[in-house]
Amino acid sequence: MVLIVSLLLVASLAGCTATAVSMPDRPITVDVQTALDAQNMAMSGLMAGSLELDESQFSSLLSVLLEQNGGENNPVTGVNVWFEPDNQVFIRVNLKEGVLPANFGNTLDLAGTIGVENNHVVVDLSQAGVGNMSVSGAALAPINAQINAALADPSLGVAANVTTDTGKLTVSLGGM
Repeated sequence: MVLIVSLLLVASLAGCTATAVSMPDRPITVDVQTALDAQNMAMSGLMAGSLELDESQFSSLLSVLLEQNGGENNPVTGVNVWFEPDNQVFIRVNLKEGVLPANFGNTLDLAGTIGVENNHVVVDLSQAGVGNMSVSGAALAPINAQINAALADPSLGVAANVTTDTGKLTVSLGGM
């Protein structure tokens, strides 16, 4: 039994490194008015078949939706999302005080790519970290699976293509 526990412990720590996830340093403004504007753009984009949002619009929309739908025990206070060329995405989840041990800070940083598989937007995380510790590789498979299960919701429409460039995301949609 000790051998099995030791092997599981070593396997889970194999992908852990003592370096923080490298995040872009562009400022992102998150506010309710920008979220409302982004929501209107998203609705128009859904009808037109293509949607383009900048980092502030996407981050504001996501942050307000999480606040409205998260319930009173929601540990998230906001989300900042940066887009880079080649479908790279960087996500900083801002957490309430006390969610993580004090020496880790109050943010969860994620880095990876986005794309389309089976007509749904998918995320492929390459790193996740808190403080100056990060995890990569196979340890991220369960996190990717949870995110992609949520993105596979048929009510989100059928994505035909996703592209990113510095500061912006474009999603082309198929039928609903």
